[in-house]
Amino acid sequence: MMWILFGLACMGVGFFAYKKFNRNFWIWSFIAFLLSPLFTTILLLVLEYIINTTPEKFSRQIMDLHKLYKNGIISYDEYEMEKSRIINFIKTSNKESFLVKILPLVENGVLTNKDIEMIKRRLDGRTY
Repeated sequence: MMWILFGLACMGVGFFAYKKFNRNFWIWSFIAFLLSPLFTTILLLVLEYIINTTPEKFSRQIMDLHKLYKNGIISYDEYEMEKSRIINFIKTSNKESFLVKILPLVENGVLTNKDIEMIKRRLDGRTY
């Protein structure tokens, strides 16, 4: 009976990882089985907190970069290259919330339609 409850707890961690963070159900269930469901849940939450890009952090990075460009400290090519690099490292589990929170960057002309398309592709998991 105890092993059944343990197995259900491990599967619960996998289900949580899948639903909340769009992670592989079986892999996280197996990790929970190997380590423990509680430790794996904590590990999952810490990893997602470290890995996820918050809209505020992204906005701050882009605005700082934009200020460098507008003040002539970096060239247009450097600006575009660094902006693309920042966009390529976006990782978040909530696409719609992320896009809504970076809307002021679009309204202020900091992000172009091309940038938004790159961001949407990145948020969908596509890199091309």
